[in-house]
Amino acid sequence: MCGRYVSVRSDGDVLAEFDAVHPTGNDSWELDYNVAPTKPVRVIVNRPLRDADGKPAAEPTRQLRVVSWGLVPSWAKDRSIASKLINARLESVTSKPAFRRAYAKRRCLVPADGWYEWQLRDTDEGPRKQPMYMTPTDGHGLAFAGLYEFWGAPGETLTTCTIITAPAQGALTEIHDRMPFVLPAQAWARWLDPTVTDPADVLVPWDEVSGEHLELRPVATTVNSVDNNGPELIERVEPAPAAQLLF
Repeated sequence: MCGRYVSVRSDGDVLAEFDAVHPTGNDSWELDYNVAPTKPVRVIVNRPLRDADGKPAAEPTRQLRVVSWGLVPSWAKDRSIASKLINARLESVTSKPAFRRAYAKRRCLVPADGWYEWQLRDTDEGPRKQPMYMTPTDGHGLAFAGLYEFWGAPGETLTTCTIITAPAQGALTEIHDRMPFVLPAQAWARWLDPTVTDPADVLVPWDEVSGEHLELRPVATTVNSVDNNGPELIERVEPAPAAQLLF
């Protein structure tokens, strides 16, 4: 799954990287080293801009928006379902009722600098969960495949999102069996294109050889608490010694 990640690039850098605009400029974004479910998150959507009278433009424009992490489908009775829909499995995203309409019409990109996962390790003190930070070795940003939805009455609409996850690949399988679905830049346009109802051709398995090269960095357990935030969370720490096997 993807339950925590890092998003610390400036709005300006994100707008330039994704060739997007900030339609309101009013959304304030604080750098977040511990993005957690139900928090505000930044997404890139491709929708028509609206004029002062609310009339939509003829063509869509890539936009940077701030939404709530945890999808609330339009048919949901209340917002409580959001905490259960922070992730959408790649294997069922096209068919599961909570996601299939958004997959067909409302896809987004979730800018990130990396994500956290917890690796179960045997140590001299017994089993321990070691937090790991996955981030590109060269420091460039990532784009998670996501979906977004609108919920609520007009004028009180809540916009929410979910992050698509896929089976882990390569060295990541040693940390967790799932990972966020990272889309390469060449797939962004098709994924965001609202005229494409089923961009299945871009949902190909992640391949480190031709895709992202990631550092799998052990970090301190202070990241375990969502109340902690700051650059110290992504600093490398030496994990507890592995348990020694006796023969």
